[in-house]
Amino acid sequence: MVTGDPRELERRFAPSPFRNDPVRIPAILILVAASTVAVGALPDDAPRKAPAPRIVKTLAMDPESPREIVGWWSDGRSLIEVARDGRYRRWNHLDRFDRPSDLGRWHRENHAVFWLNSYLLPAPPPRRAALWLRDEVLLADVAGLKKPFSHSATPPRVPADDLIGRWSGPGGELRIDPDLTYTWIRGGTPDAPVVITRQRGRWRLLPDGRLLIEPFAVNQRPMIRVAILDGTNRIVELASDAGALRLQSPPPRSTANPGEAVHEPGEDSGARRPGTS
Repeated sequence: MVTGDPRELERRFAPSPFRNDPVRIPAILILVAASTVAVGALPDDAPRKAPAPRIVKTLAMDPESPREIVGWWSDGRSLIEVARDGRYRRWNHLDRFDRPSDLGRWHRENHAVFWLNSYLLPAPPPRRAALWLRDEVLLADVAGLKKPFSHSATPPRVPADDLIGRWSGPGGELRIDPDLTYTWIRGGTPDAPVVITRQRGRWRLLPDGRLLIEPFAVNQRPMIRVAILDGTNRIVELASDAGALRLQSPPPRSTANPGEAVHEPGEDSGARRPGTS
């Protein structure tokens, strides 16, 4: 039995962390040592290579002389037409003769930014197009689209371009227009009392290379059909009931001096490939 002064007993047996207890001191030392070892065992972070900065030359564009943005914009896989009348059309591919996936109006904010406002419903948020230069080529980062779009005054060429123009021959006269309409007029003298001598309608070149002809008159059958394909499935000859039709060379360009003919490579009818415009 322990006896003595109660205050002395309370001081001796109270669980104070500040007592010089020979049992508690080694435990604290062990914990501190273990923490030191754990911290020292952490591996050093390897130096990471920072990505190369993207250097753009937006400051090279003069705010007093904005770059022309009307025309065609492409990222190599899709296409945007920015028209001078304030409209735009967008395709998810490069064939501008197909139905666009989006259309609307555009407006320019300043020399370095323009906006695309879609007509789709429900209306998506406007797309911001930020302009910049790379080797004097005008590019645009369009919001929501991954790759930058480059500007061109002319659209990329597609197979349907080979059909546009004037076709003629024994089968008559055929004009295929960029607005996807055609006009055909029969040639020669009809050998039947009732024949179709003229037809208008719509055309479309399908992805598999087939030519779709749809007359405006629902009671008429198509008077134009594909006659000949070359080895790459390009259409080089069309036909009607009256005979064959071939694409004609465009007329020669006018010159400042009408008496002096200027010959340009590729404009000679003998040097042209059939089916090109």
